[in-house]
Amino acid sequence: MEEKGSGLFTGNQDGQQKKFNLRAYIFRYFKYWYLFVLFIPLCLAGAYYYLLSTQPVFISSTTLLIKDDAEASGGKAIMDEMVKLNGNKSLENEMGILRSKLLMGLVAKQLGLDVAYETEDGFRTVDLYAQSPIRVNAEIISEYAFSNPLIIHTTDSSGFTINDLPQRYQFGQKLRTQWGLFSVERGVASPYRDISLRFHNLPALTAGMLHRLNVKVLYPESTLLELTFEDTSTQRAKDILNKLLDVYVQSSISDKNGEASNTLKFIESRLNLITGELGDVEKHVETYKKTRGLTDISAESQLYLSNIKENDVKLNEINTKINILESVDSYVENLKGGTPPPATYMIDDPILILLLTKYNELDLQRERYAQTTQEDNPLVETISTQMAQTRQSIRENVQNLRRGMDVTKRNLETINTRFSSGLRGIPQKEREYLGIKRQQTIKENLYLYLLQKREETALAYASTVTDSRLIDAPISSYQPIRPRHSTIWAGAGMAGVVIPLILINLILLLNTRVQSRQEIEDLTQAAILGEVGTMKKKKGQRTSESVFKIGSRSKVSEQFRALRTNLQYLGSGNCRIIMITSSISNEGKSFVSVNLAASLAYTDRKVILLGLDLRKPSVHEYLEVTNNVGVTNYLIGQMNAQDLIKKTWLHPKFDIIPSGPLPPNPSELLSNGRLGELIRELRAEYDYVLIDTPPTGLVTDSALIAEYVEASLYVVRDNYTLQDHLKSIAELKFSKRFPNLSLVYNGVNYGADYGYGNGQGYFDESNVKSEAELATGRQLN
Repeated sequence: MEEKGSGLFTGNQDGQQKKFNLRAYIFRYFKYWYLFVLFIPLCLAGAYYYLLSTQPVFISSTTLLIKDDAEASGGKAIMDEMVKLNGNKSLENEMGILRSKLLMGLVAKQLGLDVAYETEDGFRTVDLYAQSPIRVNAEIISEYAFSNPLIIHTTDSSGFTINDLPQRYQFGQKLRTQWGLFSVERGVASPYRDISLRFHNLPALTAGMLHRLNVKVLYPESTLLELTFEDTSTQRAKDILNKLLDVYVQSSISDKNGEASNTLKFIESRLNLITGELGDVEKHVETYKKTRGLTDISAESQLYLSNIKENDVKLNEINTKINILESVDSYVENLKGGTPPPATYMIDDPILILLLTKYNELDLQRERYAQTTQEDNPLVETISTQMAQTRQSIRENVQNLRRGMDVTKRNLETINTRFSSGLRGIPQKEREYLGIKRQQTIKENLYLYLLQKREETALAYASTVTDSRLIDAPISSYQPIRPRHSTIWAGAGMAGVVIPLILINLILLLNTRVQSRQEIEDLTQAAILGEVGTMKKKKGQRTSESVFKIGSRSKVSEQFRALRTNLQYLGSGNCRIIMITSSISNEGKSFVSVNLAASLAYTDRKVILLGLDLRKPSVHEYLEVTNNVGVTNYLIGQMNAQDLIKKTWLHPKFDIIPSGPLPPNPSELLSNGRLGELIRELRAEYDYVLIDTPPTGLVTDSALIAEYVEASLYVVRDNYTLQDHLKSIAELKFSKRFPNLSLVYNGVNYGADYGYGNGQGYFDESNVKSEAELATGRQLN
């Protein structure tokens, strides 16, 4: 059947690795080209309508400097000093204040944004902020107004109507309606006459405005803030930013003035209290001095303190000298080698100093002799004896000096006791006076401090400035930030391509029918002998007109000529008895049978088409012959083959034996043995015997006929044959139940011709010969 190296078939050979066919993959999408033609203009039209009807959004920005290093002013500095709190401004706090609902609510209320004015201009909605021909002064707004717009129709310069109501109202007239209590005034001159009013709930409006406000630090490590606001109206965006900064500054100044005012009130109340307390203390001092007769008794206490201090110095010197004498006595009593002598800088007794000096010299001599002589040397013993005598003298002198110093110490302690008794004798009235005087000093200092701070606060209150400064006035962008036309157009174009791709993939995913040649080859592993495209059938066209004529140059006729040529590759190339079958009805097996037979006849070969579809015959309709007698009559033994053969109008060498009357037992007739005799008889007379059989997926007739044929053509119809049927074809191929099985891919929708162009010759019907010219017997193919 299929020969290696022939190059005619693209099916995979057994054991050969399957390759991805990019062309076939792309061709699957070309079959649905009409979806792209539909969705691309549709998406572009949607983009055009969106851009036409959507109001562009602009962005306005301004820059604000927060003076974080400025000194705290006025009462704030005073209160911070009093309570020891840090008064530096926090940048994050200021950003939070600028985004607060309170400030934005004040902005919306002062600008009157709770009432929006709009009108329709074609497909566009026009925002009439600061351009509205009317102005509404609302006193009460009902809940109904928040969800139902109010349309004002201006009739003339003095009156208007509401919605579609006939009643006419005057400008300035106060109205009480279901929208609330309000009046309508004249606005600016405008060509628009129908104005739509939308009332907004203030909290919801504030939340929406905050969503469109962005506050960020302009540069790292700086206190510059950038405020941006998005809106459909550039003027409204700039007004909102300006008003927000005004409200922010006024709030800051009011806060500072309020703080300074509270501080002044606090200082005044404290001054009144301290003034009264200071007057009471001064009167108490005056009364105390008069009643006690006090002048300047503190000089006596100062004298006592001076004497005690001088006596304490002497007593400390005596104690120091006693400590030194004790160290000398301890030194000479517990003398050991290498012990340093005690300090004698405060010893003023010359005898003791002389004895200590002598003792130290003897000690040094003994050390030198001990290094050069033996311990029992007479010289060393003499020095040791002198040292013992000198040590005894030192201890006696120290004891004498210690007794003298003890006497001096007791005298000094006696004097100190006397001076202390005198100091304790200072009258209690002096101590009471000092306590009263201390209270007077405290009150005076506090009074002077409060007077100073009152003046500072008054000056700060008169010169309060804000801690921020406007750097750049609000400006708006020239181009809208959305919608971006290039992005919308690109997105629409992409959507026009992506949506059909998604739909096609869903169709391919959900479709269980054959979609491509590659799919057939993969699932059946069988060769496709030829492809047949779709034929455009006109309304009211007869079935016989589906058979191409001898001179036809249509695409389908050329495909049948290619199929006819490929018959030589079936089996050994000598297959003359060929059956045409399919899986189910309406896959085009009869169409393929008739046109293949006609194509073979056009090559001057005798061809007979045998109608063996005894259940639902249709080949006689293509050839416009009667079906009153046929194969059925031969199988039951009523007639012989020659009596059943009928000529066709297509070609003199194209004959047909129709199926004949419908029998009640088709399978039994096909298996009675007479079918083989019929085929052998026809094989001897004709070059080709083509057999139109019933579908294999419905009945077993084709399996009974297959044992008498030399080759089998299995018709698969594009987008009609189920994929599960392809698996049955694969089973038939490998089991070889159908001899030399090959496939015909029918009903292929290419979407366009093969690309031959418009040159004369190919697919051109203008040169087709008439039946009169064909009667001459001259064959063109």
